[in-house]
Amino acid sequence: MTLYLLKIGKWLLSKTAVILLATLVAIGVFALYLFIDDSFRVDQERAELLIEKERLARAAYERLESLSSEIIDVAQELESARSQLQTATELVERLEGFLSKIEYLFASPEEKKKIDDELAAARSEKERLGPLIQSLRERHVGLRIDRTNVSDEAELLEEQILELESSSSKFVQYLKSSWDIIRVYLPLALAILILGPVALKLIAYYVIAPIFQWARPIRFADEALVAPGILDSGVSVSLTLVDGEMAWIKESYLQASDENLQRKTRFVLNWKIPITCLAAGLIEMIEFKSENSGNVTASTQDKPDMELSLVDVPEEGSLILRPSHLVGLIGSDGKDVTIRRRWSFARAQAWMTLQFRYFEFVGPCRLVVAGVRGVRAEKIDSGSDGGRRANQDSTIGFTPDLEFGATRAETFWAYFRGFNPLFDDVFRGRGTFLCQEISTGQASGPVRFWTGLRDAFLKVIGI
Repeated sequence: MTLYLLKIGKWLLSKTAVILLATLVAIGVFALYLFIDDSFRVDQERAELLIEKERLARAAYERLESLSSEIIDVAQELESARSQLQTATELVERLEGFLSKIEYLFASPEEKKKIDDELAAARSEKERLGPLIQSLRERHVGLRIDRTNVSDEAELLEEQILELESSSSKFVQYLKSSWDIIRVYLPLALAILILGPVALKLIAYYVIAPIFQWARPIRFADEALVAPGILDSGVSVSLTLVDGEMAWIKESYLQASDENLQRKTRFVLNWKIPITCLAAGLIEMIEFKSENSGNVTASTQDKPDMELSLVDVPEEGSLILRPSHLVGLIGSDGKDVTIRRRWSFARAQAWMTLQFRYFEFVGPCRLVVAGVRGVRAEKIDSGSDGGRRANQDSTIGFTPDLEFGATRAETFWAYFRGFNPLFDDVFRGRGTFLCQEISTGQASGPVRFWTGLRDAFLKVIGI
């Protein structure tokens, strides 16, 4: 009952966390959308108003230019009218002068008529030019006032244009600034993005990999050990527990069990390596204990491409195994299975494959191991010049008495296309290694990147 309450609590907690996270993400995304939309809308309105102000400023400057030209024309007309008025005034004053009157008395009738006509014309010109000059003066003053007003209007429009140009959205400003900077380096970035992976793989295959060819293989046991064997394999395997034996099975792989077996939850398989157990999924396992005898059936359940194998590790044997392939295990005498941690920082082999930790399961025990389309045990007996090559992605484990090394992938094309890692595992000596029938496939796109990053981290810590 407690187990089911814990499951319900865990389910409710996970669902609540997912809902809260989804709500926060939705709020954040919608807020970001509103911010971006508002920034672009305000900037668009600013751009439209800026265009209108610039149009008005151009019209004001055109009007100012027209007024200046008109003022010049009026000033020229006014100057011409004043000159004409001065000429007419001088003529009238000369004809009406004392000497001119004396000359008029002694002049002939024709001369008198000519003098009278000139005087009348001069007086008429003065009468005409007076109102014209006044009108031109008033027009000149009006035009100057209009020019001042238009100049003030243009100055105000310039200030508004400068304010609008400097008040653009910070978000849009950052986008424009970023684009101005990035566009210079964009061709180089695209070239690196396209050609970079090709160059890196060429360097890794033809430069780095040959350097590590001289690395000495790793061997964890000097003496020959009793080889493990596969007792059963298939989509499901049956585990027979006798008196005193204990079994731990991942709940997702548990299909059936005898009712007479004692069971409880094992939250962590081994508390000495809790982080490893968490990363390998060896948590919340079902622990079975037998008082007489009983059977437990493990199955792949919802993983149709996986098959299981029951590996028997004898008392004087052990097996180096990746915990990520471990589904369950059986110990004897009511004790936990001994798991040794093997670190290998000082070996070039470890830096070559970027695997620094190994886990050794010490017998007697039985291990339930999962592999894609099944698990195969290969026994080899070779000298230092021989050996057996295997894809790194397919290797599950090996006996400590084998020499475990690495060599460059067989072909560059297989490595370049992602069909094969840069290095293959090479086993030499006398012993047994386990591998899955089919190497795990590669995802594509961003999923491949993050999956590869996760797998690389798990490989460094030996999982």
